[in-house]
Amino acid sequence: MLFGLAVGLALADSSVVTLALPEILGQFGVSVTTVSWVLTSFNLALALFAVPAAYVARRRPRVAFTSGAIVFAVSSLACGLAPSFEVLVAARSVQGVGAALVVTAALDLLSATTGSDARAARIWVAAGVLGASLGPAFGGILTQALGWESIFLVQVPLVLVPLVALRDVVSRPLPAPAGRPHLTANLALLLLSGGLVAALFLLVLLLVSGWGMRPAAAGVVVTVMPLAALGAGRLAPRVGSRAMRIAAGVVLLAGGLVGFALLPRAGWAWTILPQLLVGAGIGLALVALTERAVAGRAQQVVHGGWTLAARHAGVVVGLLLLAPVLTTALDRNVDVAVRAGAAVVLDSGIPPLDKLRVAQDVLDEVDRAEDAGELPDVAAAFEQRPSSDEYGALLSALQDQLHRAVTDAFSGPFLLAAVIALAALVPVSLGRGEQL
Repeated sequence: MLFGLAVGLALADSSVVTLALPEILGQFGVSVTTVSWVLTSFNLALALFAVPAAYVARRRPRVAFTSGAIVFAVSSLACGLAPSFEVLVAARSVQGVGAALVVTAALDLLSATTGSDARAARIWVAAGVLGASLGPAFGGILTQALGWESIFLVQVPLVLVPLVALRDVVSRPLPAPAGRPHLTANLALLLLSGGLVAALFLLVLLLVSGWGMRPAAAGVVVTVMPLAALGAGRLAPRVGSRAMRIAAGVVLLAGGLVGFALLPRAGWAWTILPQLLVGAGIGLALVALTERAVAGRAQQVVHGGWTLAARHAGVVVGLLLLAPVLTTALDRNVDVAVRAGAAVVLDSGIPPLDKLRVAQDVLDEVDRAEDAGELPDVAAAFEQRPSSDEYGALLSALQDQLHRAVTDAFSGPFLLAAVIALAALVPVSLGRGEQL
């Protein structure tokens, strides 16, 4: 379904640029907190305009979809050609408005083309979840192969392709009034999404900026989550009632976030099990909550708008809470690593007169990285040093100290995200009487 492709593409933008953030951070010289606005601006615009867009799509789905696709394409082009960070953030905001129109209108168009509101809701939910989950992987591969700008430029023609399917859509009369949104399901979606953003935003920052992985390699690593979500989604009908699936999914997702917080050391292999837990939680809870909020309700497109607003408001809340916590922890832990690194230099086997020079070069790199809003690259202090075993051992020891400090800095934000995700159990329990 081309309309499903449009949904997946539009919602992938809530996370597709995540693996490109370190490159964007370096190019524009902004801090971790500031660069997060590349994600926050899109999700905030989508959250604010989702419901108004749904009411527009309710009456004029063709017009809403066409307008949204054009706005999305033009703003994607502006993102790819952005000369400054401010222009990039502004274009991302406009892109979020276009995405709101595309995604809400697509739900109505899917209903018209499939002839079934229930089937349309399933396609819409699955496309959105897979798009948001797979976004980081595709973004990482494109970033390494062609640069971060290519993420946006390739979307320009892709988002216009589904317009050809509009000719097959038969207009339908307006159904009964929409009624009030499903409050408990949408509140649970907001909280769950607030926790989930850590798995998408924090994990890729840890892999690329913290551990120095290439974006494409990190993109391959984080495909574990969408694959696990897909597998859990296929098995979901066998996991008891919808309420049981939601509760189990929330616990699994929070458990995966705790797993990220307790990583014993740097290394992508340690992230696999937590990713499996988070992915399973997505496949069980996020899909079931979205279906509950949308399926079987009059004016499905309007309720789709409410779920979009809730999910992406949760992403914004998560980013606004987690980014400053991470920045503070990184500053503190890097300072600790620098002090520990000084002791490592003094205890090393390199010539005594060179110890002070190496220590000063490392400190200079730390200062440079702080000014640029980056994590220090201690290897830069060894570029002009001999390639002996002593210098190699010292470099390895310093990198271990830095990786340990960075990994520990991410622990607190991951735990906070787990608490936010677990809080989704409160509205879930309050909504037990609403046939979850």
